Amino acid sequence: MANSIEIILNARSGSQQAQDSREILEKVFGESGRTFGISVATGAEIGRVAEEKAKSDCEILVAGGGDGTICGVAEAARKHGKTLGVLPLGTFNYFAKNLGLPLELEEAARVILEGEPVGASVLDLDGRLVLNNSSIGIHPAVLLKRRKLYRRWGRNQLNAYLSVLITAFQPPPRLRVRLATDEGEIVRETPLLMICANAFQMEAFSLGGKECLAEEKFALYVARMSGRFTIFRLGLRTLIGCLRPEVDYEVICASDVTIETLRRRRLRAAVDGELERLDSPMRFRIAPRQLRVLAPREKPGG
Repeated sequence: MANSIEIILNARSGSQQAQDSREILEKVFGESGRTFGISVATGAEIGRVAEEKAKSDCEILVAGGGDGTICGVAEAARKHGKTLGVLPLGTFNYFAKNLGLPLELEEAARVILEGEPVGASVLDLDGRLVLNNSSIGIHPAVLLKRRKLYRRWGRNQLNAYLSVLITAFQPPPRLRVRLATDEGEIVRETPLLMICANAFQMEAFSLGGKECLAEEKFALYVARMSGRFTIFRLGLRTLIGCLRPEVDYEVICASDVTIETLRRRRLRAAVDGELERLDSPMRFRIAPRQLRVLAPREKPGG
């Protein structure tokens, strides 16, 4: 008989976390009486394992890891019509926070057993799923520096924030981009362009743009060039939570945008916190409530 729940944990390169998480999950799901399976995979294997498990007769496909891991599993869940369960085991866990999920593992596991499915809006990037955001420009450079710090000093939020400050002192990139939205076409020069569909991130960093989500659109942020210290100012304001919409950057609400870089055709990008190489032009569309995911049940009167 097929398992009703298939759980995929990110091995985190052999860390003890995966084994500790497995023991907790075996206890919680074992006590529930539901049939389940647990697979531990490295980052490079997540997509393949998720696809394999999604083809089974399971009802729920569960991702245990950071947003990059969850994105890989969510893609398979959406493709095969499965309900997604989320175990937030990453550094920031933006997707889980946006759903109001508990960050403690045992409590998150109980949401998978007792929660209710909701339709989550996501981004579509040239036919593939993006959970939270994608960016080009200085943000991928920050992630590259962050990766090096993680390897040397460990994965934690202090090193994540330190990577922002270090990168802020580098000369800013100057991207010339053509943006074709459902409202028309514009050309901008910017050190950073980001597409976001996560309300929690918008609020946490004082980005503005939540009105876009209310209209079933995403927010497109285009940072303004303002001299040599542009990135330092943006980085500092991001860390202390006092970014100034329409002063530090332009906010555009859109449901469909094609982004074309006018000088470089292949460039480094950040997709849900993971570094990738993307080809220009790239097309982003909103996929309203297209991902079925388990969330906490609303409390009576809440």
